[in-house]
Amino acid sequence: MSTHSSICAHLHDVQDFTPSDVSERLVAAKAQCRSSGARFTPLRQQIYQLVLEANKPVGAYDLITQLQQMRLAESEVENKTSSNQASNQTPKNVAPPTVYRSLEFLLSEGLIHQLTSINAYVPCCHPRAQHTAAFLICAQCQRVQECSSLPVQEMMSFAEQDVGFMVERSVIELSGRCQACQ
Repeated sequence: MSTHSSICAHLHDVQDFTPSDVSERLVAAKAQCRSSGARFTPLRQQIYQLVLEANKPVGAYDLITQLQQMRLAESEVENKTSSNQASNQTPKNVAPPTVYRSLEFLLSEGLIHQLTSINAYVPCCHPRAQHTAAFLICAQCQRVQECSSLPVQEMMSFAEQDVGFMVERSVIELSGRCQACQ
């Protein structure tokens, strides 16, 4: 984990993306992966899009269920448009390991964050900038805010520079009630 300075000193809601925002994020992620030589496969893109479109943190099994439903819907459309009844096929099940590998890829590329306390994923507010963030998680409405601020960065710097602890991964989560739920 690097101690690069954070980008901003304020909060971001991590689930307020418009369809236009989602499209822009997907294009930017493709470009980022292309420039780093990483493969942004169709499944990785699909999972990233589902995380971006979610209105709350999304778990791996929620993603598996959504992907399976999408495959079933696509299969039904294909079967209806096919005049050959012999071509009716049941779609292949979504394998959990492939989804977990895709999530690990998205984490390693800095496109998403994992919230360990609730075992769920949210989009990163600054996907192209390596940074340390704290997450404010509302226990009532499940709103998540990402906070990239100087105090968070100072804590990381203290661990690495003053204590000599090499941080590999950091997840700082605060659970409580958001401004709207108080």
